[in-house]
This record gives sequence, C-alpha cells and structure tokens, in this order.
Amino acid sequence: MAKDPLAEAGLHFDELNKLRVLEPEVDQKTTELKEECEDFVDKISQFQKIVGGLIELVDELAKEAETEKMKGFLSG
Repeated sequence: MAKDPLAEAGLHFDELNKLRVLEPEVDQKTTELKEECEDFVDKISQFQKIVGGLIELVDELAKEAETEKMKGFLSG
C-alpha cells in the first residue's frame, strides 16, 4: 500500500473532506472525552445541590435541637 504523504505530514481529511491536523481516531476520542467530562460536571453540579440541601436541613435540625435544649434548661 502506498504511503499517504499528507498522513506522513500529520494531516488528515475528515468525513466532510476538511483538512485536519488530528487523526480521525484521536479527534473522535477527544470528542467522546469532552462529552464524558460535560456529563461528569453535570452530575457533580447535581450532587452539590443535593449536598447543599442536606447541609441546610441538618443545620435547621441542629438549630431546632439547640432551641429545645435551651427550653429544657430554662424550664428545668
């Protein structure tokens, strides 16, 4: 098989016949990684919202417990 002089120079054509510097496989893996990273960031954001809500709930319960302790202390 004859060697492609463009490929040897690090140049490749994509599916739209546009000249690219990255090999098609590398470009595809890069795109997949980008999508996975975006999904990960979305999941982390959801996690932060859930944890934030949990922290608020625990803080509220702690305040209520402290209030009840003070009521018991003052009345006892």
